Amino acid sequence: MNHGDDSGYRMTSISRRFSYLLIGIVTILLLVFSAIVVSYHIRVIDTDLNTRLENAISFAQKSLPKPLWNLDYDVVSDVIDALFLNEAAVYAKIYLDDRIIIEKSRLKHPVREDNLSVPDDPRDQQSLIAREAGIFFENNKVGTILIKMTRAKHRRQLIHQVYGITALTVVIISAIWITTLVMTRRYITDPLKRLQDSASKIAVGDLDAFVDKRADDEIGMLARHLDRMRSAIKKLFQELRESKVKLEEYSRTLEKKVENRTRELERSVTELKALSEVSQSVSSTLDLEKVLNNIVQQAVKLSKTDAGTIYEYHEAEKIFIPMINFGVDDAFVNLMKEAKFGIGDGTILGMAGESRSAVQAPDLTEIQDDRVEYVRKAGFTSVLAVPLLRKDKLVGSLVVRRKRRGEFPKETVDLIQTFAAQSAIALHNARLFQELEVKSHELRKADKHKSEFLASMSHELRTPLNAILGYTELILDEIYGEVPAKIREVIERLEKNGSHLLRLINDVLDISKIEAGQLELSLEEYSLQESIHTVVTSLEPLATEKALDLQISIAPRLPKGKGDPQRIAQVLVNLIGNAIKFTEQGAVSVDIATADGRFLVKVTDTGPGLSDLEKDYIFSEFYQVDRKSTRSKGGSGLGLSIAKRIVALHGGAIWVESVPGKGSTFIFTLPIRVDKQGKPE
Repeated sequence: MNHGDDSGYRMTSISRRFSYLLIGIVTILLLVFSAIVVSYHIRVIDTDLNTRLENAISFAQKSLPKPLWNLDYDVVSDVIDALFLNEAAVYAKIYLDDRIIIEKSRLKHPVREDNLSVPDDPRDQQSLIAREAGIFFENNKVGTILIKMTRAKHRRQLIHQVYGITALTVVIISAIWITTLVMTRRYITDPLKRLQDSASKIAVGDLDAFVDKRADDEIGMLARHLDRMRSAIKKLFQELRESKVKLEEYSRTLEKKVENRTRELERSVTELKALSEVSQSVSSTLDLEKVLNNIVQQAVKLSKTDAGTIYEYHEAEKIFIPMINFGVDDAFVNLMKEAKFGIGDGTILGMAGESRSAVQAPDLTEIQDDRVEYVRKAGFTSVLAVPLLRKDKLVGSLVVRRKRRGEFPKETVDLIQTFAAQSAIALHNARLFQELEVKSHELRKADKHKSEFLASMSHELRTPLNAILGYTELILDEIYGEVPAKIREVIERLEKNGSHLLRLINDVLDISKIEAGQLELSLEEYSLQESIHTVVTSLEPLATEKALDLQISIAPRLPKGKGDPQRIAQVLVNLIGNAIKFTEQGAVSVDIATADGRFLVKVTDTGPGLSDLEKDYIFSEFYQVDRKSTRSKGGSGLGLSIAKRIVALHGGAIWVESVPGKGSTFIFTLPIRVDKQGKPE
């Protein structure tokens, strides 16, 4: 039975849907089972036929060699007949080269060489399997046997099984469908229809409709719940009638509240958008005038005032100087500059600066001060001043003016305070930038003086030191006579320390020239292979002294390069010398190759390695990895810095790969041909 809005609705029986569902599940399971059975039988058939075929081939290979050798065709024919005792065998042939010795077939059509046979039914062609094998007698091939077998009989058996399974499936599905249809109609569908009739009456407003609650099963429980729901609906209708009056009253005022709230949200969105633009301009540009102009315009617009000014506070003079103005003319600005507002002068601006908080004057006519007279003459009758603070330090003030009397609401005061904070940040950033420019100029000037001084001093020290070392060598060579052993030891120590001092002076001179931009490369043709051999030869005694294995690997056909060979040799000396210096045992290896039009040089040691922090600073000036170790081994901390800058002047790159405790590899690349000097890093 249908009621109300359900008149056009077609109901589907639950028992029928349940039967369909159950039948579908059982059908799927039976189909899966049938597929598994068929698949299993197919595999069994294929395995059986392959086994038979292999056994037939094996039997022929054992039985036929001697008869074929002796040309005893009767025995050969008997063997073939024996093979055909297997009902699956349909074709057999023994041949040697192109000559057929014997052939036997159960097929109706003749045999083709490409397809072995042409069955009556094309589907039989797919049911045939064949094997071919050679027959040998005392390592002499006496023939080749070809055997074919068919799956036809097995396939017919498989089809009969499929028919049986299908018939059984249909019987089972029919029995399940009839059983479920009867059971669900009696115990589910009919009780639910009665419950539906009652629910339909309740749905259209008949809250006194009869509900059958006699059943003790789940449907009976559902009916009892429906009956309780009917009582609850009666009570709910009563409450709804009582609430209707309240709802109508609330709906009359809701529209007005929504309008007010919408206006507030629109204002908040506008303010947030303006603040975002101001914040972005503060953080993205150092154009102070542009930033402050944007701030004061947005402040006046959003606060619905008529004019605004940003003052900068001068600490030395203790006065406010107007910087940016909006909504006033030049004459008004000049009067503000002449007024010289200051802290504690009794004006709104002075009180805001003194109290470090917002101060407003709702009615300027009540203030008796000649300095605000021109403000009143300009038509402004109320003023709000907010100090600009940066870390509790007064840097200025933001003032907005209106041409109507009245107190500024809290929302406006908060908004102006937000703009004041942005103004303070902008002023602070501008001052920091100015100070940074001054400091940077002073540092550049001092660095230039330092480089010039070091270059001059290094040159002045190197000349007399070279003379000292020259005379020391002459004395050691006994040019001036025999040198006593005690004096020789002292002079040798003097020469060693002097040479170390000369290397240090040369490093300082190089780094000074690079920083001063005075180091010029002498670009010419050179052989990197010859340079590395020269450097290794000069450093080999140091490696031998420490029992280190110094290895060189150079790629074949290394091309000639163009660059400054002396400076490149200086880089190699620094890298290989450092590797030998800091390696106590193991080996130091040098690998040279080319890649992408560049020389690739690697210097690897088995030393202590570098930490991540040390790798970040290893190429810095005067940086020493292990200061205690460096003091014991010598060094100024300039070698790697100079090497990096020489490589950069050649347009190359240098870096280090290292793991603590596992050694280090210093790698640098150079263009094979350098036609123009680059810039140092």
